[in-house]
Amino acid sequence: MAGLNLSKIKKSYGKIEVIHGVDLDIDDGEFVVFVGPSGCGKSTLLRMIAGLEETTSGQIDIGGRDVTHVDPAERGIAMVFQTYALYPHMTVEENVGFGLKMNKVPKEEIDEKVVRASDILKLGPYLKRKPKALSGGQRQRVAIGRAIVRGPEVFLFDEPLSNLDAELRLEMRVEIARLHKELGTTMIYVTHDQVEAMTLADKIVVLKDGLIEQVGAPLDLYENPDNKFVAGFIGSPAMNFISGEFKDGAITVNAIPGRSLKAEFKDNRSAGPISLGLRPEHIQTVSEPGNYNVDLVEELGGVSYIYLSTQSGEKIISEKSGRANVKIGESVSISFDPVHALYFDPESGLRCYSV
Repeated sequence: MAGLNLSKIKKSYGKIEVIHGVDLDIDDGEFVVFVGPSGCGKSTLLRMIAGLEETTSGQIDIGGRDVTHVDPAERGIAMVFQTYALYPHMTVEENVGFGLKMNKVPKEEIDEKVVRASDILKLGPYLKRKPKALSGGQRQRVAIGRAIVRGPEVFLFDEPLSNLDAELRLEMRVEIARLHKELGTTMIYVTHDQVEAMTLADKIVVLKDGLIEQVGAPLDLYENPDNKFVAGFIGSPAMNFISGEFKDGAITVNAIPGRSLKAEFKDNRSAGPISLGLRPEHIQTVSEPGNYNVDLVEELGGVSYIYLSTQSGEKIISEKSGRANVKIGESVSISFDPVHALYFDPESGLRCYSV
């Protein structure tokens, strides 16, 4: 097992720079998830760690060893891709052990490692089957088994569950979490799925435009985002942003007449617009005429989501336990406890920390 360090990593395609000097430390045995919108550079960064993309500048260390320009096969990593990439004419057993066979590992050792991997992934009953006789989840487990037998120092996962349906994704999330606990190996996982990131990660790395926006434990990012981008990206449904005005030590909420919040900021902020961030679970919908129109109601059984809008176009999502008890087209009010509000500068997007 080994930790990993990225120091001032850059990646350019010609004159276009897509990764802009990334610094990141990953501890031995950590499960780290890269998240961000499409095109943010998360898969490119993963492929650079794997050695599948050349690093333009900077240094990659695995287990204290500089592997920046080392051949992928010599880096001590194993990668699981979005596509299973299994050989259709081979059995599960042959697929899992193929890499070892190509490296001329003795057959007895191959058999031993294949059996161990199949035990970990519960593939024993399927060893003699070919990929066409397996479900999507079983095929992905075979791909993971092929990585396990290599005994890597670091596992890399590039959106491995995106081809699976919802039920299989849930099943495989549990499998991957159990695998990490059992092996204790450093794992780096790329996904666009909020639930995967929040449930699997020891540490989440939020990327945007080739830069790291914030690094932290899932609940730390959820509760204490550094900026509007992280606040809006982490969490599903996303954080609400309500416009307000700061003046004379108080914030007036534009869409809630008469609502004023006392506020004092560490940066001695001057008067002007400010954005209030509130999670859906911290906003209550009040069934009385107000400035919010009900656009959509999603009742999911244990929880309901109420989608609201103002005449000025502001969008708000409120979460309620059980039934929503409001209807589309109704005019309603909202309420919230100021203790849950976060504040952001509307122009820079940076967090405004209150005293």
